Amino acid sequence: MNPPLPFIVVEDRQNKTLALCRESAELAGEPLLVLSETDAGPAYERFCRSYVHLSSNSPEFEKICFRRYFLLARFLESHPEVRDFVLIDSDVLLFEGAGEHIRRLVGKADFSGSSMQSADGWNPCQISPHVSYWTSNGLRRFVACVLDTYATPSGRRKLREISQRFAARGVRGGVSDMTLLYLWAHATGNDDPINRVFEGMVVDHNINGTHNLHRGEFKVLGGAKRIARSEGKAWLTSSSGEPVRVVALHFQGSAKMAMPHALRGRTLTVAAVTYALQMARRAKNNAFRTGAFARRLFDTRRVHRVPAGK
Repeated sequence: MNPPLPFIVVEDRQNKTLALCRESAELAGEPLLVLSETDAGPAYERFCRSYVHLSSNSPEFEKICFRRYFLLARFLESHPEVRDFVLIDSDVLLFEGAGEHIRRLVGKADFSGSSMQSADGWNPCQISPHVSYWTSNGLRRFVACVLDTYATPSGRRKLREISQRFAARGVRGGVSDMTLLYLWAHATGNDDPINRVFEGMVVDHNINGTHNLHRGEFKVLGGAKRIARSEGKAWLTSSSGEPVRVVALHFQGSAKMAMPHALRGRTLTVAAVTYALQMARRAKNNAFRTGAFARRLFDTRRVHRVPAGK
């Protein structure tokens, strides 16, 4: 019989989000380990020397995202008894049965991460690790892939091509650890998503909105997926009206504000909080678009007023 599948958070900050994640794991009966180290060793230093920044986020942010894999590799070196585990972000709540579900779902894979199908065929080449299954062998192979990709001309060329696709579409993003996960997972046959519905259960990709692995997959209430709680379990409702048991919820971005309410079973408050956040985001985006239009209009008029040169 396999031992319980450990969950690992790589986080050096002690905050409310991490405390809620810890509490959810305890209530769910899932073993959770927090790695708070920041010294990722010489391999990470080598990565930083060869790193090429191709993201709209800051270099510091992207390097910290990569650092967690090197920290995990060092941890695994000193804990050979850990043969597989689930990496989660601190803004994830776990519910009863998460470990058993993930172990059945992944089969013999070395990795399984979270992804979402796009609406228009645009492929951002990203797999998210916010809930991701790993074997120790898979983690070591991925770290080696990261080092090789950034250290070789062919690897850097591939990353620049992906970055240029973002620039051509005029969207934020670019190359991140999610890009490297996508490239490595597809190259090694570890691309089956962890957030697909399996045996009536699912891992959430992002609580905001209807989408999960597929577009419009679940019903919403307020600004988030509709959640129901019963006897320690959490449920979503598919677009066709079927109940689907959810074993991990991801509160991306400002949705972290709804985490304590979801954990305590206050589902209507989750709906209200996420709806308010959704309206605030829309207002901010509308203001940005209005400001951008006004600036373009002003610049156009200023150009027209410039007298022609002799």
